[in-house]
Amino acid sequence: MSSTRSGRHHRPSSSSPVSSNSLLKSIKEPPHNIFPSKDEFLRLVAVLAIASSVAVCCNIFFTLINRQPKPFCDSHNSHSPDSISDFCEPCPSNGECNQGKLECVRGYRKHGKLCVEDGDINETAKKLLKWIEIHLCEAQAQFLCDGLGAVWVREDDIWKELDGHDLVKNVGLDDGTFLYTKQRVMDAVSRLLETRTDPHGIKELKCPDSLAEHYKPVPCRIRQWLSEHALIVFPVSTLLIGCTVLFWKVRQRQYISSRVEELYHQCTSFGATGISVVLHKHNGIFLLYKSLAIEVAVPEYLILVPELNS
Repeated sequence: MSSTRSGRHHRPSSSSPVSSNSLLKSIKEPPHNIFPSKDEFLRLVAVLAIASSVAVCCNIFFTLINRQPKPFCDSHNSHSPDSISDFCEPCPSNGECNQGKLECVRGYRKHGKLCVEDGDINETAKKLLKWIEIHLCEAQAQFLCDGLGAVWVREDDIWKELDGHDLVKNVGLDDGTFLYTKQRVMDAVSRLLETRTDPHGIKELKCPDSLAEHYKPVPCRIRQWLSEHALIVFPVSTLLIGCTVLFWKVRQRQYISSRVEELYHQCTSFGATGISVVLHKHNGIFLLYKSLAIEVAVPEYLILVPELNS
């Protein structure tokens, strides 16, 4: 009994050191699979990079969606030094801002945070201004050439004529926009043309003479140039005509001399062939008669040569 007990107590004592040694060894040496491999590490880095990119993109997207634009500062407070702050945008030129909203004045349209000039209205104003310029300057040019036509034209008459014009009909502007365009045209006309007010208080327009010169027809310009330079043109024209007449007379004398010489040689040849030739002077004309010696049904030949002044 005693031996049995002693044996039982001896086994645990012999196995306890082995288990304790293996436990210590496992604590001192970590397992081999506690750190990831190189491929696993690269996959982990890739996953983290993708997740970070998605998070950043989502953050930016929601920030842009939820961001509220700054309101515009009110126009009536634009002159005060405290009107411009970090909480509102300054009201742009040619715009009116009220309660944070921007409204562009007539003739301008909203483009982002600015008010830019309306291209359609600007083009229409240019066409109307050109029509008025041509209409008035052609009338002024006619007056400068012939003394006919009106010099000063009433502004109301011009717009009455324009109301039924195809240019206004084809534009298709509403009444308010057309009135604004008309005002812009009249401002430009006041700078381009001459204006005055008659005794009845009606505004009148006139094309300047310097501008009307460009609208004169070519015959009118030639006629006016000749009249302005008559003292030079008349002597030069007389000299040219005299030189032309003198040259023509010299050429005529040369022609007659050569012709007489040719007739003389013909007379000599006629006498050699038995043809009688008679040459005498009558009233400043040389009369040359020639007749054949044989009797044939040939009429006489008469050659008239003007006398040469020797």
